[in-house]
Amino acid sequence: MERFYWAALSAFPGLGLRNLPALVDYFGSARAAYTASREDYLATGLPLEPKHLGAFLRKRRPEYPTELAEFCAREQVQVLCYADPEYPEQLKHTAMPPAALYIQGNLPQLQQGLAMVGSRDASAYGLKVARAFAADLTAAGLVIISGGAKGIDTASHEGALTGGGPTVAVLGCGIDITYPARNASLFARIRENGAVLSEFPPGTPPRPGNFPQRNRIVSGLARGILVVEAAKQSGAMITVGFALEEGRDVFCVPGSIFLPNCAGCHSLIKAGARLVDRPEDILEELLPQQPLVRTGPSLFSEPDLELTPTARQLLNLLSAQPQALEDILEKTGLDLATVSRDLLDLQVKGVVAMLAGQRFYRI
Repeated sequence: MERFYWAALSAFPGLGLRNLPALVDYFGSARAAYTASREDYLATGLPLEPKHLGAFLRKRRPEYPTELAEFCAREQVQVLCYADPEYPEQLKHTAMPPAALYIQGNLPQLQQGLAMVGSRDASAYGLKVARAFAADLTAAGLVIISGGAKGIDTASHEGALTGGGPTVAVLGCGIDITYPARNASLFARIRENGAVLSEFPPGTPPRPGNFPQRNRIVSGLARGILVVEAAKQSGAMITVGFALEEGRDVFCVPGSIFLPNCAGCHSLIKAGARLVDRPEDILEELLPQQPLVRTGPSLFSEPDLELTPTARQLLNLLSAQPQALEDILEKTGLDLATVSRDLLDLQVKGVVAMLAGQRFYRI
């Protein structure tokens, strides 16, 4: 039960890692620290803020540690405390490590962890890139860590599972809450081939302020971070800030200069982050002795598509720079019905995407 008293203490603001070890050491156990009186706390001489201590004493319930233990047993959740030898070593040495982690699944060894972050509203190009990098890097031995959100996070986890897993999803809510709801089946697959984890107590809703806090864990678990599509003001850039503070390697995939979601990546590249356009670029830094051997088809290979002659003409014309439908018609000399039909076929096959204003580009 001791770890559940530790987890119960860590659930209250102001009684986090800065004070927890000292409190437990002073009282002799987490149980004694949790049940101590106001006078006992004041006698410790620790810098406990009155408002935080008052809130803790008002909300503290004797039965809460037992409820946590029953929840974890029922939901097959492991609690890792900062003092546990199994606590992730790289996370332990960050500036703000969480005092406790709630984990479902099997947390893999993270000495070769790579965080992948990017836009929730990612383009088809960004999603394809994230899946491709994650699949190949996982197959080569890296563990992909991301935040479980829609967009680049989801594509990164999916790619890692395609590459053989495992992968780790770090939540911005309690471990018992599925957010976003659309990722319920993805989280189930991650639990079978890696781990879902959170520092937030069960029942914590996905409040906006939780996600920047979550991002420091995504960064802290990894050796490096790969940014795939990020606006200049975004959660992904917050994660990069944590990574830079902790001395992590930062890799960025370049994107279209016409997409605002790529502006953050381009600014990082200008500032010195490493530009990468193939998984091998990352392996050179993190696993220099590990060759990339693809055992199956890769998204980096040119797809073997059955196309009509006009569809092949359109595919050869298009590039990463979006082109308006009117320009495509003018360059090809094809009629609108043929171009519309073939562009739709190319989108279905996953090699062309459309932006607002009927602008098309190759992915």
